[in-house]
Amino acid sequence: MVGWEFPPFHSGGLGVHCYELVKELSQMGHRVTFLTPFPGPFAPIPGVRFVTPGSAATGPVPYPGAYDMVPGSVEPATIDRYTAWVGSRIFHDRFDVVHVHDWFGTVGARTLARRLKLPLVMTVHSTEYDRSLGHPWTEILEREQIGIDAADRVIAVSRHLKGQLVERYHANPDKVRVIYNAVRPSERLAPLAQSRAMVLYLGRLAAMKGVDTFLRAAARVAPYAPDTLFVVAGEGPEYPRLLILAAHLGISERVLFLGRVTEDERAVLLSSASVFVLPSIVEPFGIAALEAMAAGVPAIVSKTSGVAEISGAVFAVDFWDIDEFASRMGELLEYPALRKTMGEQGRWEALREGWPERALQTVGVYAELVNLTAHA
Repeated sequence: MVGWEFPPFHSGGLGVHCYELVKELSQMGHRVTFLTPFPGPFAPIPGVRFVTPGSAATGPVPYPGAYDMVPGSVEPATIDRYTAWVGSRIFHDRFDVVHVHDWFGTVGARTLARRLKLPLVMTVHSTEYDRSLGHPWTEILEREQIGIDAADRVIAVSRHLKGQLVERYHANPDKVRVIYNAVRPSERLAPLAQSRAMVLYLGRLAAMKGVDTFLRAAARVAPYAPDTLFVVAGEGPEYPRLLILAAHLGISERVLFLGRVTEDERAVLLSSASVFVLPSIVEPFGIAALEAMAAGVPAIVSKTSGVAEISGAVFAVDFWDIDEFASRMGELLEYPALRKTMGEQGRWEALREGWPERALQTVGVYAELVNLTAHA
């Protein structure tokens, strides 16, 4: 498996997905060799071996700055050094498949798969069209296309994303499989000691996430919900602009910007929230919304999100419709019975299929290719 992120070196859902997937694969009895540019230490998982530049398994650091990369970095020259390293790995073990996540390692994974004569799987978590809101960086787009073209099977995390791969990347629909993300049930931590209702956004502060819609809707709800606090948890390039927008809207005293939060703080926020809002312009999946649902928090999400495909227990709203977001926030704040019912139904839907099922579906994709190779 070739993955740019793995906890604790991660900036979003990709790293969480890789961790949960290899953990389940290990528990199913599979062995995984995980190639990542970061030095570790990683949470030990039985049956999972981490190979990194400069580790005992690979010798000295193979290129300058090998340990200077950070999660979320998208510098193509740095990525190219990493993928060259991936493609040059020499292994004495036997493998069944090479599996790469997103565009970061596609070139190296393609080289490695061809040299080892193994089938290649690519999981697409998001596309450059999504991340750039329709103004893709050519260097990244090319690397995505290389992976999609070279892969024997492509896994998309939502039907919406599969459609985009077919339409914009000309992927053969017969080789694209949809496997959703999942969450694990967790013990709800004690909520914050407060008497105020809380409407929560939790995630990166990036343009594609539509946090400005959250603030504009909050400004319309705030006069009618004087005891409600609006919380924005996360960090990203939009932070300065969002601060200015909150002031311009006259709700600075009603909005709390928390910045980056730890996993424990994240759990406490979800335990304390009355309503969760994910107003993304584009959202291939939306793990944070699924986490909120698993915590029993009713969620309002944009219709573009993958999580809206797997649950009827959310309010799905057009990403541009500020009035509708405000209306749904107001309804959930005003009617406790509605909050309770949506929260309970959402929790059931979020947890009815988990990472064991997603790992089993992924192994099914591997098995398709191993069987094809065996009969070739």
